[in-house]
Amino acid sequence: MKRSRNASADILAAAREVTARHGAGKLTIDSVAREIGMSKGGVLYNFPSKQALLSALLQDLIEEHLVSMSEIDQAKPNATLRGHLHSLAASNNLKENLSMAILATAAENPELLDPLRNMIESDHQKATSQSTDPIGAHVILAALDGLRFQQLLCMPPYDTKTRDAIKGRLESMINDLR
Repeated sequence: MKRSRNASADILAAAREVTARHGAGKLTIDSVAREIGMSKGGVLYNFPSKQALLSALLQDLIEEHLVSMSEIDQAKPNATLRGHLHSLAASNNLKENLSMAILATAAENPELLDPLRNMIESDHQKATSQSTDPIGAHVILAALDGLRFQQLLCMPPYDTKTRDAIKGRLESMINDLR
């Protein structure tokens, strides 16, 4: 892997590559150092622990989600719900592997997920305040969360056609909310 002037960004990219290629269980400081061709000390200089590395990866995922959300026309009704549907459609296996690594670490240190919890709480408040049917908005958010967690755990009981149909139905439900 070619290094840029930003070692932290390169290390995060290497961590994403490790999880994409080998899965969440293989993400270690050593595996990232090997991937980037840097000493373990070099990785630890930028990220003093695996937890610090995972926190930075989580922050990247949150920022990607926020970018995906910002691509939605905020003038449309229920923009936050539309943003979540768009974000779910844009997610991929690489993010799932990173999410699994983050969840595995969070099992030992639940505070790692605090930034994610705060974002979800904020998004849920926005979604319900944007709708005249807050319960309907909660139902849609619960369905979106369910799809996201099925995808995250690599256990979706649906084939691609069915998942697409479910997303289409959720979009119709969002359109029907006022």
